[in-house]
Amino acid sequence: MLGREAGSTVRLALQLARAARVRLLLSVLLVAIAMTVFLIVSQLSQIGTRGLDDAIDSESGAEGSYSVETQTTFGLGRTAFVERVVHRLQRISSAPVSYVVGYPDIRPECPPYDVLGSGMVRFVYRADGTPYPLRYGGSLPGDTKVCLAGAAVPARAIFVPSAADKNRWGDGLTLAPAYESSAALMSSEPIAYRFVVTTGQPDSIPAIRSALQAELGTDATKFGVTVDEVTVTIGRLDRGEQVRAASAGIKTIFGVIGWGVLILGALGLLVSQLIVVRDRMWLFGLSLALGARRVHVALLVGVEVLATVVLGVASAIVLALASQPLADRVAQATFDADADLVNPAAIPRLVLGSVVVLVVASAWPVVRATTQDPLDVLEPKLS
Repeated sequence: MLGREAGSTVRLALQLARAARVRLLLSVLLVAIAMTVFLIVSQLSQIGTRGLDDAIDSESGAEGSYSVETQTTFGLGRTAFVERVVHRLQRISSAPVSYVVGYPDIRPECPPYDVLGSGMVRFVYRADGTPYPLRYGGSLPGDTKVCLAGAAVPARAIFVPSAADKNRWGDGLTLAPAYESSAALMSSEPIAYRFVVTTGQPDSIPAIRSALQAELGTDATKFGVTVDEVTVTIGRLDRGEQVRAASAGIKTIFGVIGWGVLILGALGLLVSQLIVVRDRMWLFGLSLALGARRVHVALLVGVEVLATVVLGVASAIVLALASQPLADRVAQATFDADADLVNPAAIPRLVLGSVVVLVVASAWPVVRATTQDPLDVLEPKLS
């Protein structure tokens, strides 16, 4: 019985909405424009901040990245040492751990490199021991070479680091791992190890040191040392905190603009519904006087708002697809990226935005309609 009454109420609400087609159309258009602007601003915000964050990471290092450096293996062989350290650090790292093997005090043998004096020669590996994919060769002339232990290292095996690369992998000459055996023949100093860990957290040095202590503490004691600042140096690699803060500020500004437009659209729909409720107070009051339940009156208001929001969202999707070429041109010119306005990631934003509009536009009108005193209709008060 209650279900049939609710169904009849929903049909009546839809009939009332169709009776005021012009107002319904304008309300749907208002919601559609607000939702479209919300989608565009949200997507451009994501593209812009993602591109800025990638540029910051490229120049200043990934946020929450650290270097762990040591010249002792605590009595362990190289393979066992690297495997155990990588395995332990990977537990607290949000990205794959990579490591650098460095041979100190090496002087390249063929000119003009011998004028540079002795220095560190480094080789970079992934966590599994495979070569890390660096940009070997870079813009070096094809006839560039380095000579190690009588073997010529061609330009295509030489990595030219940027300032960010030096910060991440360390200073010194970086070569392809295929030439590590030649470097090993030229150095009598202990191998220097550098592990790169990315936790994403601003202060992970205590956690990193604790992890190393748990993994290597017993071996260090047997070796006659401790896992402390002397044997293991831990430093933070990422920089550019001010630029990162600016990026977060830009994202906040975009968010305020997008949500502001959406709230304005919701408020416009709210004003429209309040006018409708005022004009239909006689209907709501009479319905209550004749025995209608307040939930039915709430349905009369809520169904119309819901229909308006649903039609508005559908129209917003159509508008977004229609404006996709323009958005792509703006995104390409500004951020060098495509603006995919309607994508799986946009669905949660659409749902959330729709709920916000629905709640803002219907809550007060429903309260106004359901709290109508039937006597105000049957016996209007004289002013």
